[in-house]
Parts: sequence; structure tokens; C-alpha cells
Amino acid sequence: MKILLCVWRLTHGGAERVASMWAKGFVQEGLSVDFLLGSYSSPVTYEVPSESNIYYECALNDKIATKIIPQFIKTRKIRHILKKSNPDVVICVLPQWGMKIKKAMKGLRQVPIIITEHNSYERPASAPMKKIQYEQKFATNKLFDAVTVLTQADKDFLTKKMGADFTSNTYVLPNPVSFVPVQNIPDKEESILAAGRLNAWHYKGFDLLIDAWSQIAFKYPNWKLKIAGDGNPEYLQKIINEKKIASQVDLLGFVDMLEQYQKASIFVLSSRYEGFGMVLTEAMSQGCACVACDYKGRQREIITNEKEGLLCSVEDVDALASCIEKMILDERYRHECQMNAVKRSKCYLVSEIVNKWMNIFDKLNIR
Repeated sequence: MKILLCVWRLTHGGAERVASMWAKGFVQEGLSVDFLLGSYSSPVTYEVPSESNIYYECALNDKIATKIIPQFIKTRKIRHILKKSNPDVVICVLPQWGMKIKKAMKGLRQVPIIITEHNSYERPASAPMKKIQYEQKFATNKLFDAVTVLTQADKDFLTKKMGADFTSNTYVLPNPVSFVPVQNIPDKEESILAAGRLNAWHYKGFDLLIDAWSQIAFKYPNWKLKIAGDGNPEYLQKIINEKKIASQVDLLGFVDMLEQYQKASIFVLSSRYEGFGMVLTEAMSQGCACVACDYKGRQREIITNEKEGLLCSVEDVDALASCIEKMILDERYRHECQMNAVKRSKCYLVSEIVNKWMNIFDKLNIR
């Protein structure tokens, strides 16, 4: 069985990393995988199977291609790639790929097209979807053979909004965990870790996290909050300085996340909204005791009970501070959460997610 995975690039980005992990898992199951990439300029930094072919929508610099290459030329190129790869199923990591593939497939062997969504179907009023995103999620996606969503909460929301007929081709497919879960809890330092792009501080709730930490930091002078992620630190540093906790907060920049997860005792997901939270399962896999702001039940699907971690409502700074403090104070409980977090993370191993893919393929009669 041959799979064609369509993704913009194979560097940076959570969805792109997920695509590379799927490919590895598919090949381990004896399937063949090719890639169709949109960005010719971006280097391939994620690991891909050695036997996979990598095709490009356009073999020109992205900026030049956008200006001078009409879409019908790109469609012709995609059509050529479909003929050459000859897949049994096409998986589109970005919804925009779906219509491109559909147009290019006209007159060729018709194979199922699966759209994979990588963010939430719900958004808070402070972060509304763009019109094109809304149209793709609530209209265009119905045109394809199957759609995957990250959580049951998303499928339930979509069913309630659009009806059961609309979600008859919708499947829940969580993201795989990026790291191999540890066998034993590593030696931990007295640190609280958070991760995400600093320029996305509002979405990631880093301002809320800094505020929460400022309420309790003075009680625990040996503990530090560390925020990992690239981007401009100026705004967050200003808040840190205003709260007078600069000695207990480090903005790490771009770092080796595996090392940071293994060092941190506690991990905090403070996002105002989050479709899933790959960083949460990553941290759990490395033995972090986790605190997460639960966006309408989505993180509750990962941390299913208090033995696996603590949840609080989004944008509730006092509750967030309380949860962090409980993890600091109760060392026995923290260690219990660390051990159970590792166990829970194994539900998101690539092999487990590929099994879910196999079930989708069976229902679509692809294999």
C-alpha cells in the first residue's frame, strides 16, 4: 500500500513533525510513503524514511514561485506527481492541499483523500478563526473521504454544530508523542518548565503563567520558572521585571527540549486555547508532573485524572498558581504524577497512532 503525504515542509512546526512520525510508523508497518512538499526553499530537517520519495509542488524559491507560477501550472505538476507516485491514499496535513489534490486527480485513478486537522474547531472570542479557516473546517472538509480531528471534544463540538451526517466521515486521531517515554524518572531539578513561541505569548498564556508564578515565587526561592521557545522576549521580560521575579524566571530561547523535559520537575501548559498540546504529552513522556489549563475538555482527554496531573480552567490565574504550588509542596504526590504521566504518555506512541490509522484505512476499504 502506498501513501502520499502532502505537507508544506518538513522542518519546524508541530504538524510537520507529526507527518514525519506517521511516515516512520507507516514504513514500520510495511507500507510505502512518499511526500509532496509545498516549500522548495525550506530544508528537510525532520527524519524521513530513506526509501521515501520527496516531490515538490514547484522547484523554485517560494517567493518567486508565488509571484510568477500560475496555479494551473502547479496543478499540472501535482498531477504528474500523482501519476509517478501512484498512491492508494492521499493524506493532506494542511486542508489547503485537499482542493489542490482533488483538482489534479481529475481523470486519474480516484483514490481516497484524507484531510488532517491540527488545531481546535473551537476558539475563544479573543482569537477568532480567519474566514478561510472557518470555510475549510465547516464546509470544504466535507468534500473529502475522511477528516481527522485531534480530540473527541472537537468531534462532539462539530457534531453538535453541523449534525451527525456532517461528521460521519470524521475520526479522532491524537498526535503521537515525539519522544520515547523514559524507563525511570530522571534526576530532576527544582524547575517549572513551559514551552512555545514567545511571539505567541497570548495564545500560550505565558503572561498568565508569569502572573501566577509571581503570586507564589517568593515562597520557593530555590525554584525557577523556565520558558523555552524562540521569538522576541521583550514583552514577557517587561512583565517579569514588573513582577520583580527576574531572578526566578529564565527565558531560554531555542533549546534542546528533550534535555529540558528531563530536567524539569513540573511542566505547565498555560494556553488560553489549545487543540491538543503536543508539549504536554512530550513532558509527560519524560517524567514531568504536569499542570494544564483545560480548554473545553481537550486537555482532560490527555490528563484523565489527578493521579496523572492537575487541570484548571483557562485564564484562571489563581487556580493556576494553586496547582503549581500543590505540585511544589507535595513531593510524594509530585513523584506519583511523574510516574503516572510516563505511563499515560505511552498511549500516544507512534505505534498506537498508526493502529488508529489502520482502522481508518479499513473503514475506507483502502488496504
